[in-house]
Amino acid sequence: MAGENKQTALEIVIDEGSQRVPIKNLAGEEIGVFYFRPTDIGIIQRYNDTVSKFDEIVAPLENIDISAEGTADADDDAAMKALDEAEKRLFEACDYIFGGNMSEAFFGKMHPFSPIGGVFYCETALEKVGSFIASQFDQETKKVSKRLNKYVGRYGKGKK
Repeated sequence: MAGENKQTALEIVIDEGSQRVPIKNLAGEEIGVFYFRPTDIGIIQRYNDTVSKFDEIVAPLENIDISAEGTADADDDAAMKALDEAEKRLFEACDYIFGGNMSEAFFGKMHPFSPIGGVFYCETALEKVGSFIASQFDQETKKVSKRLNKYVGRYGKGKK
């Protein structure tokens, strides 16, 4: 049986494919960690849902100025509320992708709306997450195809 699953009377432990994935900055320093299940076929749809709603997520920011530190004018209550609302929406959407641990992993040390190179940090993070998901999912589907071909490959070649 693939993976080792342990069970006691009070708990069930099962390998559902989670992998610990460190997030590093360009200097190689770990800035966060998230857990990823590369075989979760629903993750692609959840990612696409989140990206398609990005304009809705950042809508509260339309009429405020954000500093280089990702903050709004602290004296402007409306701007601070708008920033907080957008941040809340973003965290909920990001946690939806991975089932609860993405926002802290990516934005625990850097405000998501900090501008870097003309785009919000959260946009760069989401783009990297999308590339990572695609790459990992592709690797997993190749493994499945290879395994299936051992069993059904001979039938597709006209052999009996």
